[in-house]
Amino acid sequence: MKRTLFILFTSILIVAPAAHHAQEVAQPGAPTPDDFATFFAGKQLRGSSPLTTIANSPAGLTHAAEIRELNDEWEKTRLSKIRKWAATDVHPKIKRPAVVKYMFGGPDFVHAATVFPGSPEYILVGMEPLGALPDFFTMELPEIQNYLTHLNHTLRSISVRNFFITKEMREDFGKSGVEGVYPVLLYFAALTGHEVLNANFVKLNPDCEPVVAIQKDALGIWLQLRELKPTPGAPATQNLYYFRTDLSNAGFKKDTPFHKFLTARPGGAGYLKAASFLMHTDSFSNIRNFLVGDCSYILQDASGIPADFFAQYYNVSYWGNYIGPIEMFSEYDQPYLHQAYRSGVAKPLPFGTGYRMKDDNSVQMLGVRK
Repeated sequence: MKRTLFILFTSILIVAPAAHHAQEVAQPGAPTPDDFATFFAGKQLRGSSPLTTIANSPAGLTHAAEIRELNDEWEKTRLSKIRKWAATDVHPKIKRPAVVKYMFGGPDFVHAATVFPGSPEYILVGMEPLGALPDFFTMELPEIQNYLTHLNHTLRSISVRNFFITKEMREDFGKSGVEGVYPVLLYFAALTGHEVLNANFVKLNPDCEPVVAIQKDALGIWLQLRELKPTPGAPATQNLYYFRTDLSNAGFKKDTPFHKFLTARPGGAGYLKAASFLMHTDSFSNIRNFLVGDCSYILQDASGIPADFFAQYYNVSYWGNYIGPIEMFSEYDQPYLHQAYRSGVAKPLPFGTGYRMKDDNSVQMLGVRK
């Protein structure tokens, strides 16, 4: 399959600070996307990074301390458990997927990379805005502090509930320049042990392949990554895409560009978490049928593809405990799952996930195509 070559994303506009802005930070040059990822994740910058001055400011030091605490929480309470479970229960049942298709997940790269490490390509889809990266060198110190405070708030909100609520994310992304998912994607890349080699806004060309675009014309964000501690057998580089696109039947049709983009990447693994039971409705039947007809494997919770429909096409393994949906989605109770879980086929699940992250009644289903 033909791949599009990408050029290094360097579209961060650097403007000389006005003389009357006495508190602005002196500008040394344009940071790379990896500089931003490393800084957002509270990790040690390379010695020549232009963001070193920002990182050593009071706002930067506070940010680093708070984010490192958050990173430790991610690892101890969640990621280590998921990683161990995936290694013992998921990976022996499947081959490394060439592509991971995470619909309705927003920019949640952290879970996709933890469950499916070392995949060549990840495609994330949500309705959250793309956003942009901050130009710290045209901001005064209080503005930088406000930006980092709101970014920290957004990242902590995500960690508390482990999924994105688009309405709430719109509110978070509207504060003090945190415009969209771009900084979140970079944070997750660094959190999961990746170096960001390249980053671009992209749109789909007439052949429905991604090409570099300016921000106002972009449909998505593309990151080229490299694992700092490579997973055995992993590729030298990995592609991470986030697309903001409508997955309802009105937006996802056979001849639409994004449909063709996915079709050009057949097979692989589907991943569904906190998907709002949208594919239980007729309005999202196209994406449901596409995933079932396309993916070699699908890992999902109860909010993804209806379990009885799912089991027609996949050999399904079950983990956790099913007691029905949370009250908000009570209309989507699944008798098929009650029966499956009462039969005793389910294994224990050592972590909460999706809408039941905080209790013992989370569900994971892994389907391997029949």
